[in-house]
Formats: sequence, structure tokens, C-alpha cells
Amino acid sequence: CRQGEAYGGAGRRGGGAAAAAGAMAPGAQKLQALAICAVYMVVGPTLMIINKEIMDSKGQICFSYPFLLSSLGLFFTSFVTHAMHLGGMLSLPRAHVVTRTFWLRNILPVGACHAATLAFGNAQYLYMGVALIQFLKAFTPMVVTLFSYILLRKSVSTAIWIALAVACAGTSMTAAGDMSLNMFGLLLAVGSSCTEAIRLVLTQFALQDCRFSLLEGQYFLAPAGAACLLLLSIVFEFPTIMEKGDFIKFHEHPLSFALAGCLGFGVQLLTSSVIKLTSSITVKVLSQLRNALVVLSGVFMFGEVVTGLQLLGYVVSVVGIMRYSLLQGGPSPPVRQQASGATEFKDAEYSQVDKQDQERRESN
Repeated sequence: CRQGEAYGGAGRRGGGAAAAAGAMAPGAQKLQALAICAVYMVVGPTLMIINKEIMDSKGQICFSYPFLLSSLGLFFTSFVTHAMHLGGMLSLPRAHVVTRTFWLRNILPVGACHAATLAFGNAQYLYMGVALIQFLKAFTPMVVTLFSYILLRKSVSTAIWIALAVACAGTSMTAAGDMSLNMFGLLLAVGSSCTEAIRLVLTQFALQDCRFSLLEGQYFLAPAGAACLLLLSIVFEFPTIMEKGDFIKFHEHPLSFALAGCLGFGVQLLTSSVIKLTSSITVKVLSQLRNALVVLSGVFMFGEVVTGLQLLGYVVSVVGIMRYSLLQGGPSPPVRQQASGATEFKDAEYSQVDKQDQERRESN
């Protein structure tokens, strides 16, 4: 991963290319990030609606297998990126970074955490009410921030912590309802938040710190997630699918499943784009805002009832998110210095790549 920094340094010493690339950064990158975030806010809820229609027990399709359904987007992403590579449309300039050790330490955990997040998330509903689950999910951005601090040594200013706390508190206020707590359900909620945080932080590491391009990153990340979700589906869903003969529904409703796969592909690219241009924390903050907008749209479009406490929660959440966005647009805080004798997460990966490059040069 450190090679990208070396190449950047050479470009600066040579003058032209790196400076020209950096010149477009400030204004153009902010506009690009805003555009991608806006599309992300639309495509995600659209996929949620399509998946709900497919899984709805009272609907026409009634395909209630979330693991297999969630894997469609990842399988579609894997197919597209590998087909592009075989067709010569996608180069993999950073492929040498993905050694077996790197894959086991950084790529496989992304897929495993993706599957675990879905498994924990579904199991929560067996032990706790929807209101309490949404209340606990509201604090996921802070969990992501914590793991970003631990794994990537990304320092976060006190002002950003406060803005996140305000946004999370506001979102939690919208979860008015049954707040009965079950200890095992609470452990599942903690597990879901932690695995989601690790997945997003390691994705950020691959896209930003290792300089993977968007499609190159998905070339390596998507198959791992698809395989892990498929394994869960084989264990927990395939017996029922085989018993009921529900595989025929792929043939009966091809357009619905194809649309779910295509939108899943879009969500994968958009999520990675937001992470690459901003951070893994921003993804979860946008998710919280998106959930609030979905609920509010239900109020105006379908006449659903929202209490005064929930409305206040939306206002507080938006204020916190706006404050967070303004702070993210400012100068970045310094990276935390590592204590003497401790192991640096990214340095371990850098040294691995440096060693491989040295061995390649010696063999040549």
C-alpha cells in the first residue's frame, strides 16, 4: 500500500502529473462527493423497497430468504467486475497487494462481517421490539468512529464526536415504542454494530489507504461477501427452499430478482464511492439521515402518525448531521501517533507489500 505514496512522491518531484491531478481536487471532488451521496440516498431505499416486495409474506413473490436475497447484489458485482477484467476493460494495478495474508486479514473479514451483520440483525427481532432495535442502531456511527480510531489510527476531533453524539441522540429519540430489553438481544445488537463497523472500516482501508480503484476494490471484496452470505444461506435457508421448491420463483419472477441484483450492484459501488471520497463514518451518518427521510416520506405520502418526540428527534438528528458535514469539510485532524513498541495496523500491511516488492526485484 505504501507504493502509492512513493509514486505520488515521484510525481511531485517530477512536477506535472501529480500537481495537475491535485489541482482539480477541492471544488470538483466536493461536487462529486455531494452528487454520489445524493444518489446513494435514493438507490439504497429503492433496493429496500424492492427487497421488501420480494420477501413480503403477503406479497406476490413471498421469497423470505434474506441471506440468499442479499447475496444477489454481491454475486452480480462479482460477475460484472470479473467479466470486465477478463474482457480487458478492468485493469488490476494493485493486484500484487492482495497476497494470501492480506486476503485473510483484510478481504475475508469484510465478507464475514457482512454476513454476520445480516445474521445478527435478523436475529435481534426474535428478542427485542423494533423500537429498541432502531434506538440501538442509532449509535452505529459512533461505533464505526471508534473502530476507525482503533484499526486505522484515524484521529477524530472532539467537535466531530459531539456532532455524532447529537445526531445519534436525535435518531434514538425517533425510536419511540416498546423499549423492553433482553440481554441476549442486546448482545446481538452489539455484535451487529461491531461487525458492521469492522466491515466499513476495512473497506475504507482497502479503498483509501491501499489505493484500490472503485471497481478493483469490488473485484476483490464482493466475492468474499457473496461466498459468506451463500454459506449462511446454505446452512439456514436451503433446506426450506428445497422443501418448498422456492427456487422456481427465480424463473417465475426474473425481472424482480434481476432488478434486486442490479440495485445491489449499485449500492455496492455507491457505498464504496462514499467511503472512498469521504469516510466509513459518513456512510453510517447518511444511513441514519436516509432512514429518517424514509419515515418522514411515509408521513406525507401514506398519512402515518409521528409523535412530537419523534419529530423533535428528526430535527435534532438533522442538526447533528449538518454540523458533522461542516466539520468534515474542514481541515483534517492530525493522525494519532503510535506509542513506542506498539504494532501499527497499517504499517504491518505496508511492510508486507514492501517485502513482496523486494522479493520480486531480487527474483528479476
